[in-house]
Amino acid sequence: MADNRRHRYFSRSLRATAFAVALVLPVSLISQPAAQAEAQAVVEEQLPACTDPSVPEDINHASIRLEGPTAGSEVAVDANGKIAINGYLHKQATMVDVSIEKTTSSSFTFGPPPPGETNWSASWTTSMRPPHLGPVQVCSRAEREPGRYAKILRDITVVDLIPPSNVPNLAVGTITATSAKVSWGAATDNYGLAGYEVKVDGGTAQRTTVGTRSYSITGLQPLSNHTVSVVAIDLAGNRSATPATTSFTTDALPPPPDVDAGLTLDPDEGGAIASWHPQPANEASYRAYLDGEIYDQFALEQLCVDGNGNVANPCTADSVIKLPIEPLEEYTPYAFRVEALRADGTVARELAGDFTTMIHVDEVSAATTQTTASETSQCAGAGGDFYIAASSRATVPVPAGSTEIFLGCYRAANSSCLDAFLPPSGEKLLDCADNITDMLFAVAPSGRGPVISSVDATQARLLVPGPVAPIAWCASGACATLLAPIAETVEVVAAAQVAAAGTSWIVVGAAGIGIGVVLGVLLAILFPSTIGVNGLIEYPIEHDVDFDTFENWGLDEGEWYNSLKVYAEVIKTTKLVADQRDLDFAWDSTEDSRLKRIIDSACTAQRGTQGKAGCDDNVIVYVPGAKNYKGADMTQTGKHIVAAMGDGGFPQPPTRAVWFYPARSVGGQAARAKGYNHGWFNRVEFKPNACDVRVPGQTCDEFPFWSTNQAVNLTGQVASLKLVSTTESLPQANDINAFYGKCKVNNNTEFIVLPVKPWVEAGGTSFAFKVSGGGASLCMTPTAP
Repeated sequence: MADNRRHRYFSRSLRATAFAVALVLPVSLISQPAAQAEAQAVVEEQLPACTDPSVPEDINHASIRLEGPTAGSEVAVDANGKIAINGYLHKQATMVDVSIEKTTSSSFTFGPPPPGETNWSASWTTSMRPPHLGPVQVCSRAEREPGRYAKILRDITVVDLIPPSNVPNLAVGTITATSAKVSWGAATDNYGLAGYEVKVDGGTAQRTTVGTRSYSITGLQPLSNHTVSVVAIDLAGNRSATPATTSFTTDALPPPPDVDAGLTLDPDEGGAIASWHPQPANEASYRAYLDGEIYDQFALEQLCVDGNGNVANPCTADSVIKLPIEPLEEYTPYAFRVEALRADGTVARELAGDFTTMIHVDEVSAATTQTTASETSQCAGAGGDFYIAASSRATVPVPAGSTEIFLGCYRAANSSCLDAFLPPSGEKLLDCADNITDMLFAVAPSGRGPVISSVDATQARLLVPGPVAPIAWCASGACATLLAPIAETVEVVAAAQVAAAGTSWIVVGAAGIGIGVVLGVLLAILFPSTIGVNGLIEYPIEHDVDFDTFENWGLDEGEWYNSLKVYAEVIKTTKLVADQRDLDFAWDSTEDSRLKRIIDSACTAQRGTQGKAGCDDNVIVYVPGAKNYKGADMTQTGKHIVAAMGDGGFPQPPTRAVWFYPARSVGGQAARAKGYNHGWFNRVEFKPNACDVRVPGQTCDEFPFWSTNQAVNLTGQVASLKLVSTTESLPQANDINAFYGKCKVNNNTEFIVLPVKPWVEAGGTSFAFKVSGGGASLCMTPTAP
């Protein structure tokens, strides 16, 4: 039993050494010269309580007695999340401090000594919050002579038996025929909350983090009754005594949209198609409005197509007018109206209707992210050393001797190496070993370093659980190592603030385990050799390298580390998708060099510097293709973006380099705030331009996108315009909107646009990924053909 106890300060080998030193120390001090003994005392005084190697076993000392808690006992935290520690002090000693692992207190309440004990001057009491629940070590320390300490080290187990408060103010809002959203107030707990558990109609419990107090319920039937219950869960796994419960009834199915006969509105994620039959005998042109603002005006022949979708010539009453409406925000209601105009400009008829755009599907579901974040917090607070996410439990070997606290959460037999660095502070290199570091080495990529890509060409879908990317997760002062697929870990890190937690990436390198927040600095410690000085193009790395076994991730003291992750993700993804779709595409040395120069340029724009610079941490990258991520054609659009950004070289004019790094502007509000609407290029100050003459079957494409802060001329550089097929409007809008949603590109979030000319020319699909401390992971994955 004793061998399985968990010690956060000392590994067993260190404990044995400490005991041996404690036995020989008195003799050594006696035989030392006075100056040496004094120096030893100075060293001891600089150490925190009970961290020096002279700590004795759990034996009451002549100078201090530790009365409570008793050795091996279970001690419950009180209503304030604290435990009481008490003992007696010798009349010639001075009380110094009491510690529970890394938490130290020097605040004491003194009372009378025990009756009949003449050598004891006082009783002492202190109250402390344990850094975590489960097995801990308590150390009490007194000083009898200058620099000479009497110490008692004791193992106890801390438990929390008090459940959190009941959840207040549970309410249901935004009820539709098939969905509802529940929200609630914050619960309280004596030690700390891990999150909330939601059940609908008594079904499977769904977790949320402590900062997420709402839950959307979908997939319901119209006019159906439902019951929702919510309980709070604390770090010990206790649940509220009484679930908060409420009931609701979904609405009836709404009547069909109020759409005029003859008008069809077909919405998608990033836009919609409006269709109607023309009346050529009485109509010469059309004027369309979106939410009351003019959207477009065009001639009868401009968007008239036949039954096969080809340009109709002539345009007859059997033809169809098809107007793409884009870009739009996802899952948003819009009002559309079109006026059919006679040759003299008077209105012949009006058609109107409402529609709501579709919503994207996350690559990693919000439910998965919330559950992983909440349960990792619970694991840390319950004294767990590591938590394996559900998606990785089949692939991560649990170290022998580990104790399961709850499903996925374990206490290691030896966690002394990582414990010494948690909570993390700055970038660290761990050259020690314990059960957890051994586990991380076992699941690391064969070449070690960051995890690159979460695609696998053998899968029906490209997104798969993938390699494990570990992070240190700290909540309420306690830390645990989370092991989850990189795509999931990236989302969990983004949710850390809402989960009231802090995170640091852990990377397994040839020199050991690296832990830190900004791994561009950390990797200089892990891989100190310099292999490049002027950008990726000078690195001895080529497109045919196997990035799963590539070992040298240091890169010029870390400066180019993130740029190489961008390079690796582009190379791996394009190769896998090309193989899956049987594309005539392969990297050669010329295109490889161009890719490196483009990444250098994009990263320089991202850093806002001159010359060359490596990408910063935590960037989002969009790689446009000749097809959108779903495989719909947008060849002309993809080629336009490539051409606008230098046609595979550096942008011309050079001021266009800022286009590598725009920020999202929801609804084009940045341009609207400057007085421009969606048809800005029709204004006199922008004429002549490439879209002056409306060719039937073509529409005006622009880059940068209307939905960014660089649209029109907000940066002083007027957007590039080009006529492209009208059929590409909606696929591109769908692509951009999915990118925003899947990659969590919120309003004002900046991102990199990385045009890769050979990929577009080969007919490749769009994709997008996030670069983080732990590697790179797709967030918009090309769908399988």
